[in-house]
Amino acid sequence: MYRIGPSIIAADWASIYEELERAKEGDFIHVDVMDGHFVPNLTLGPDIARAIHRRTGKPLDIHLMLTHPDRYVDRFIFPGVFRITLHYESSAFLSSTLRRIRSAGLRAGVAISPETPVSRLMKLLHRLDQVLVMTVYPGFAGQRMLEWVLPKVKALATIREERGLQFTITVDGGVRWDNLHLIGPADEVVMGSAFFGSRRRA
Repeated sequence: MYRIGPSIIAADWASIYEELERAKEGDFIHVDVMDGHFVPNLTLGPDIARAIHRRTGKPLDIHLMLTHPDRYVDRFIFPGVFRITLHYESSAFLSSTLRRIRSAGLRAGVAISPETPVSRLMKLLHRLDQVLVMTVYPGFAGQRMLEWVLPKVKALATIREERGLQFTITVDGGVRWDNLHLIGPADEVVMGSAFFGSRRRA
């Protein structure tokens, strides 16, 4: 079974205390940070992320959807964060920013958007603790999974085994309870609308 990270962007913020209690059922809490430039949406900053950790005590998985993550990454290095993920498409300073994350004792990940091939990561994989496969176009919760992206999961698992690497494979985007069987050899999934919505209907 996959480890599950509820994506807090999909929570009902009018009932956020109750939603944070629900989020505790996950293995970690996924926090999407968007700047309105790299993706056309604005979301949470470091103060809200700290508050989420204080309320839940769950480890935070920070996903920086920012044009210049190198300018902001230090603000998300605080107790309670276990991993920070950057987008391959976002910055010319990717390698140095990954080093900053790992030197702080956190896990460092890279996300790839649907149209970015796995081949772009080949020179980076030995430096990564995680690859996040986006199965929607990043920016908004509630999208339908793009199933044509899923072969990347199998490709990454094959490369990991062949090279003896240890990175985690995470799938994020349109993940629902009824399509988990499609995902393949990933280790984790991020689940937003399906996680919170199914509990509101229960």
